[in-house]
Amino acid sequence: MSRVHNDYFGLNKWVSAILALFFGFIFSPITRILDRNIFAGILRIVLVFLGIGLIFNIIDAILILINGNIFRMINL
Repeated sequence: MSRVHNDYFGLNKWVSAILALFFGFIFSPITRILDRNIFAGILRIVLVFLGIGLIFNIIDAILILINGNIFRMINL
């Protein structure tokens, strides 16, 4: 079983949303890798370099504020 965090590093949802918006390109892959979802972490790194990662960072921030969970497209 993998550990599942609800947000970035177990921080308050407002702090996590701000981190997702401004520093999501760094924290998003790290969070996925710490959740033991290596493939999703590598995918997020690739998406950041392709320029698509910003969209997922915004989605992460919105979902953290709404329900406290980050966007999980891949649950392996």
